[in-house]
Amino acid sequence: MLIDKLKFLQGYVKIKLSGYAPERFLNLCSNHNILIWNLEYEEDNYVFCISVRGLKRLRPILRKTRTKFVILERRGLPFLMHRYRKRKLFFAGIFLCCGLIYFMSLFVWRIEINGNLHETDSNILKFLEEHQVYHGLLKSKINCEKIEEELRAGYGDIIWASAKLEGTMLIIDVQENLATNQQAASQENTDDTPSDLIADKDAVIYSILTRQGTPYVEKGAEVHAGDLLVEGKNPVLNDNGEIASYQYCVSDADILGITQYTYEDSFSMWYEDKVFTGEESRAYGLRIFQFQAKLPHISRKFKDYDVITDEYNAKIGDTFYLPLSLTRETKKEYQVQKKQYTKKEAEQAAKAKLNEFCEELTEKGVQIIENNVMIVTDGKNCRASGTLKVIEPIGTRKNTVITDIPQEGPIENESDRNNN
Repeated sequence: MLIDKLKFLQGYVKIKLSGYAPERFLNLCSNHNILIWNLEYEEDNYVFCISVRGLKRLRPILRKTRTKFVILERRGLPFLMHRYRKRKLFFAGIFLCCGLIYFMSLFVWRIEINGNLHETDSNILKFLEEHQVYHGLLKSKINCEKIEEELRAGYGDIIWASAKLEGTMLIIDVQENLATNQQAASQENTDDTPSDLIADKDAVIYSILTRQGTPYVEKGAEVHAGDLLVEGKNPVLNDNGEIASYQYCVSDADILGITQYTYEDSFSMWYEDKVFTGEESRAYGLRIFQFQAKLPHISRKFKDYDVITDEYNAKIGDTFYLPLSLTRETKKEYQVQKKQYTKKEAEQAAKAKLNEFCEELTEKGVQIIENNVMIVTDGKNCRASGTLKVIEPIGTRKNTVITDIPQEGPIENESDRNNN
């Protein structure tokens, strides 16, 4: 590909060779390092391509081999410039365009963000703007390492970030800590303040595994909201089996409880449906840098319609974006029609909502073991109500009450000890 471009810039011709010893001609060209290509044999003649510089060196070889040639085609930039040598504005426009493209290549016109799940593109772009990284910024002012550090420092859930420049694009790849929410729950109390675990709802203990602290419940126990589950202090006994003191700690345990969720949902059997008529109206716009112009819709106005906006960015190749884009706004007309669910359709819609609710519970680590939700339909409404019996983690933190252990016998003061 690069060689073809160099040949075009230098200029070359396609010629037809004829005469007494064309084979000797080809051998002499090879001996004198004269490059020829696309060699073909046609009707006792040879047709090939040769550069303009090589063409000027053929005279002695033609004389020795008693051959002659005819130029069939002239190709390349020198011939193109000679053909249009009188059109100065044409060449001025070419050079101006090349200069403009080079000037555009000095800026960043597109910022692409990959790998983000929790954080939206708009939030990250706003964060970058606050740190002086925005569309239209000179590439020489962009410090990729600084951007990576600012992203990691500004977002606690971003554990890795990479920034690189390609063409007129700033590509930012991030990796988020998917376990951030779970870790936040487990690290709710990260200091050394002694704390207990208490029940945050009514439940029956399904299992308990205590790593630190004194458990107050066991499997099968029924607890109510506020009951103590694990205390953040361990008693220390003396030789008589009595409590001499306490060792305080941050209680730590995995506690699962059997609880119930009440589920209620109802909706009307009648609903409004969009029926598109097929009528459309389009309007186009142009955005250059930060300036945007849009043509109005020229067709008749629609009462009810959906709007779809498409934007096409101007670019050269895959990474050389320009501050120019074409927008197309499409309005699709629809009519609102009132429809009624059948009994089967209503039950399916109610089950879909219930399944969505169950999926949300499952994502939170809740295991559903019993579903007692009933779906009832009549001519006007569809109602789903009942309970879900589940197994889920229970327990919330509360500061441990510090208990003073009274000591037996008289307490000597400092002066008595000194006298003795």
